[in-house]
Amino acid sequence: MKKRDILKILVLLVIFYPAYTLFRANEALGNVLAIEAENSITNYQISVWITWIVLVTVAVFYKWTQKRNYFFFFTYGFLFVTFSILGYLHQEMVNIFDLPSPFRDSYTLGVLTAIQNILVSSILTGFLHAGVWWFTRRWHRR
Repeated sequence: MKKRDILKILVLLVIFYPAYTLFRANEALGNVLAIEAENSITNYQISVWITWIVLVTVAVFYKWTQKRNYFFFFTYGFLFVTFSILGYLHQEMVNIFDLPSPFRDSYTLGVLTAIQNILVSSILTGFLHAGVWWFTRRWHRR
């Protein structure tokens, strides 16, 4: 097997963790306890960040050895999708359990949560991406 195929299998296995916690969080929104829903949504967010660590490690390794951005682009897409879902879950929890929100409408808090997480993770990934790009070039060593 090629290196890229092995890394694809690793990435697919790691993605099952956030998918599992997403289903758990979705089930918890149907329960009557707000604290259980909050804990499961927090667990989903933690699982996304743990998966991000593995994805970035794979992306850095692949960029360093093959000089291709395939896994970095996949990581950016993964972050956008998963944190958009996190914003939706967060807003649904506020709407279902009538929790206090600093916003009067029923969607701004979720959008703000998603944007905050997307920006932070994309900036961190971008710095790593730029660092690997910089150190795979020889011209910077002059």
